[in-house]
Amino acid sequence: MSGGHGALLRYRKRVVEGPILRTMLWLGIPPLISALVSVSYNLVDALWLSRLGSVTIAVPRQVRPSLMFFYSVGMSFSAANLAIVSQLVGSGDARRASRVVAQLYTAALLLGTGLMLLHLAARPLLFATVMAVPPRLYGDVMLYSGIVALGIPLGTLSFAFTTVLNAIGDTRTPTVLNIASATMNMVLDPIMIFGLLGFPALGVAGAAIATVLSRALVASFAVLSMIRGFRGVRAGITLRFERWWISRSLYVGLPIMASRMTNSFAFMLQNRLVNAFGAEAAAAYAIGFAVMDLVDGMLWGFIGAISIMIGQALGAGLIERARRVAKTAMALLGGLMAVGTAILYLVYPYFVALFTSEPRIFALAAQFIELFAVTLPFFGLYFVAQAVGRGSGHTLIPTAIAFTRLWGVRLGIGYLLAFVAGLGIFGVWLSMAIGNVVGGLLGVAWVLLGRWARPIVARRGPRMSAPVVEG
Repeated sequence: MSGGHGALLRYRKRVVEGPILRTMLWLGIPPLISALVSVSYNLVDALWLSRLGSVTIAVPRQVRPSLMFFYSVGMSFSAANLAIVSQLVGSGDARRASRVVAQLYTAALLLGTGLMLLHLAARPLLFATVMAVPPRLYGDVMLYSGIVALGIPLGTLSFAFTTVLNAIGDTRTPTVLNIASATMNMVLDPIMIFGLLGFPALGVAGAAIATVLSRALVASFAVLSMIRGFRGVRAGITLRFERWWISRSLYVGLPIMASRMTNSFAFMLQNRLVNAFGAEAAAAYAIGFAVMDLVDGMLWGFIGAISIMIGQALGAGLIERARRVAKTAMALLGGLMAVGTAILYLVYPYFVALFTSEPRIFALAAQFIELFAVTLPFFGLYFVAQAVGRGSGHTLIPTAIAFTRLWGVRLGIGYLLAFVAGLGIFGVWLSMAIGNVVGGLLGVAWVLLGRWARPIVARRGPRMSAPVVEG
């Protein structure tokens, strides 16, 4: 057995045999730290931008849904391959796993380049027509979005690299890289925005440039790892795409892509709902989501751990272990979100005050947080269902739940509450809270009753070890 395969086996053994809660924490805490560092960058970025004007903080939040709409294609193929690679690793088939990685990296580069060009061309339509960005923000939004689009190919390659390492069971290397990237971003932000150390003051453009440069750091490491080999996997660029890989990637990835793209488009329309109430409402929305990003950071840290454990358990034929992983995750994240709600109610007024001193913006942001915070436990349960879908490869039902949560509740009910019932921006906030409750309850029902606990990749080929017997 080669040294590389030995490393792969050690990760596999720990994931499929270790105590569930301890393994979940072992896998989940590094990306949790990484996500919180990334969120810290977003918060620092928002803090610097708030110093440029009372509503400038809203610029990145206006751009993010459109950017994620185009990222969705590359991210979805990466998410699909988390299930494929983790199940191949769980079954001990390292050779097929390496071939899959080569195909994934190549697809990520090709897709990223095409998506960048599409985003650059579509911006006027998206921001002027679809989202109806307020005039006070439109110029800055166009400038910022044009620059950050250049980082799309870097981002799709980074997603693919992180997916491969996570599927193996290595969540620490992506954590270190993301911390380095976010730290670089935080250092560059004030320099580029305000013109420190001899640089010109670039304002909003400076924030965008700092973001692209920091993404290049992770992408560069990914390229080097492709060439030299890392964690038992070595893969270069290939134009030989295997039919079974395309089929499995589409089977798992298309529902995820549909979910991500419709989610992103729904967020664009949600921005339109908010924008209808002016630039101050858009600024309050951005501040409220700066707080919620902290919650997202915690959840995204664990969603990968849950997916990895379920994927490798199913690949190893440990069906009951996969079910126990899902139930443990619901208890863990539901409990953590309940604690988070209590803490958030204590600290949010001080947090909002960091970003604005304007009474109307402060009041709207506080109203948003108060409504949203109480539903955080349901938000955590919704995330568990999404993680179970990605790890098992059965993503259709989680996609339907996501669609219902966003389109049926946040947009449909949001529009009715805001404009038909006459509740205004409060109706938009209220529909978002209701959406969390609905998504959480539907997610729990599917995890407990759904038929997801079966692998999507057949076990065949040479094994790195004998089948694991669960203790």
